[in-house]
Amino acid sequence: MVSARKATFGVVATWTPSLDPRSEPRNCLIYNRTRLGGEGAVVFGDGDVWIWVVAGGGILVKLGEVRAQVPGLPKRFVHYLESQGYIQPVKVKKQRISRRDYTDEDLQTIKGAWEYYERGFSVQSAVELLRRAHRDQVYLLSKVPAGKLGQAQEVLRNYDRVVEVTAVYGEDVDLIARMHAPDEGDIYMVLAGAVRQEVVEAPPQVMRIKQMELGQDARPVKNRGRRVGLRAYILIKVPAKKIDGIVEQLKQFAGIIETSVIYGETDIVAHALVEHQDDLDDLIMNKIQTLPEVESTRTFIAVGGTHWRREESPSTKTD
Repeated sequence: MVSARKATFGVVATWTPSLDPRSEPRNCLIYNRTRLGGEGAVVFGDGDVWIWVVAGGGILVKLGEVRAQVPGLPKRFVHYLESQGYIQPVKVKKQRISRRDYTDEDLQTIKGAWEYYERGFSVQSAVELLRRAHRDQVYLLSKVPAGKLGQAQEVLRNYDRVVEVTAVYGEDVDLIARMHAPDEGDIYMVLAGAVRQEVVEAPPQVMRIKQMELGQDARPVKNRGRRVGLRAYILIKVPAKKIDGIVEQLKQFAGIIETSVIYGETDIVAHALVEHQDDLDDLIMNKIQTLPEVESTRTFIAVGGTHWRREESPSTKTD
């Protein structure tokens, strides 16, 4: 038996040695184009029925496929990342030399590290920036030229570091996006591309997130099996010394799914998802605005059906 590097999900394939004693299992519901076995797989079984559970996450890809997705990427850069322990590809044993297959996590590390490396960072600094990405985030509040809202959403979604995009009703804000930005150059890269394609009007408002926490009501609103609801972003101004206490209170309110403490004029951004307009009115007027410490609020209601959020995996969804 060989041990798994990690087992974030179970992907299984059956193997009958008496029928095909020299082969490894090849029929897999998800990995239908990936040869299983070797390091990175756990084998369970006895006699003629064996179950192979593959470690990792997402579809495994070969080095050639990785390089095809990352223009200019040399093999030695990938090998160096592996030698330093920054990636851990699954080794598939062959007759002469083991082949390496890469998980989506490996691919994202390679892509991100190579991008930072090309921008002048050392490999070590590049990897450290990637590790900070999930906690170093910003909100972008943008005004979009008339008739270009859908195009602006598509442009922003094409940047790997952008994790959320929502069209909103607002006098001076049409689009709210959230992105990973451990380096200020990340923000410039996205904004420069959007401005160059004339889908946002410069300069957008940038709000750096100090900390983000899930609310007690961080669940989708459902009706008859379908996701429904009214989404809003509520910008809240409070005294600096009162922020932590307000965040704890906001997290207890029904409808609050996330709270973000912000550097700058706005102190907190509360992300709300409720079922009806009356629920949103009650949340804002009867709960948030009645807190003594709240100095002012500003609310952006999302345009229905425009909210998009990137999953941890490569798949994405719109709700």
